[in-house]
Amino acid sequence: MKYKCLIIDDEQPARNLIKSYVKNIDKLELIAECENAIDAANIITEQNIDLIFLDIQMPGLTGIEFIKTMKNPPAIILITAYENYAVEGFNLDVTDYLLKPVEFPRFLKAVTKAIDSINSSKNINSADQSENNKENDFIFVKTNKELIKVAVKEILYVESLREYVQIVTNKQKLITYQSIYKFYEVLPQNIFFRCHRSFIVNVSVIDKVIGNLIFIGKHRVPISRGQRESFLEFINSNKLF
Repeated sequence: MKYKCLIIDDEQPARNLIKSYVKNIDKLELIAECENAIDAANIITEQNIDLIFLDIQMPGLTGIEFIKTMKNPPAIILITAYENYAVEGFNLDVTDYLLKPVEFPRFLKAVTKAIDSINSSKNINSADQSENNKENDFIFVKTNKELIKVAVKEILYVESLREYVQIVTNKQKLITYQSIYKFYEVLPQNIFFRCHRSFIVNVSVIDKVIGNLIFIGKHRVPISRGQRESFLEFINSNKLF
């Protein structure tokens, strides 16, 4: 398993160093590098990031301010030239706090700690979700100050609208404030598949697949080129066709 990571630092030499360290760790996959937190925020809404290497002193939005904007932040390793933010960083539940210049052994130790933390969190969430899936066949969606009960089996697909998602069922369309990867976590993983960075599809309701398009009644859902092979393996392994 690869852990998807993001580097955020306004200094190119610092990004280059961390990038070289990431490439030396097989378990890490670098998704992107950003010179400011604002650009990073856009990536986080579209990608399921496991780990962020984050500088503190940056123009526009500091690393500390950026952490406070996230509702459910991934694991974070602060990398900075300043010692005086350590207490505040740990109060925000960061995984580790590294001082520049960072040497590889210390970096590796922090990454190992982060991976252990990520795995522990995923195991807990998987157990909770497995239990929920046994007991519940519905979710509640918050939209227009209402909580609307939605039967999971009626969801046809989910589409990302940046900070929001649109849930399309066979009865209605609902829009709620949520990132697509967070919404994906609450869906049963045996029938829902993220076929595109902006789409999750209920595989059990698919009528046909032609090329890189999924047909569900009058709806068409794209399959990204990068996900097509995984999508075909998924539907074959689940013997849905």
